[in-house]
Amino acid sequence: MNRTTTAARYAVSLGVIVLTLACSKKDDAVVVDTGMGSATIEPAAPAGIRVSDIEIGEGLNADKTLRDETGDFGVRDTIYAVVETEGASAGAQLRAKWTFQDGQTVSESSQTVSPTGGEARHEFHLQKATAWPKGNYKVEIMLDGTSAGTKDFSIK
Repeated sequence: MNRTTTAARYAVSLGVIVLTLACSKKDDAVVVDTGMGSATIEPAAPAGIRVSDIEIGEGLNADKTLRDETGDFGVRDTIYAVVETEGASAGAQLRAKWTFQDGQTVSESSQTVSPTGGEARHEFHLQKATAWPKGNYKVEIMLDGTSAGTKDFSIK
């Protein structure tokens, strides 16, 4: 085989590899026959966003950390939920759903987050002008419609 033919085969094989990777599923390994043997190429893991921690408590610091992490609140307290995320996303949706005792919805709110990678904190809070009914409550955090975790708390 002459050099021109070998270079052309190499270029075509490389093009097939690139097209196969571009059209393949992200989670599947790709096996490509280059004419010089097969090669298995593992795609990189997606760098999407995920919820790494949920904390509830009283008071919020300037950096969106809790002043006092707790699960017990008074009837006139403001309850804060701090959600830590890791990774990057273009317009992920975080939602907090606050419920009372038998699942009765007390409040829901959402925010669009677009972290550029690394860790980020997001704050939700629950407050009321009058006293909260005493009992058991829960906050559920959802990321793009999927539950990312819950935290139980009580008002005494």
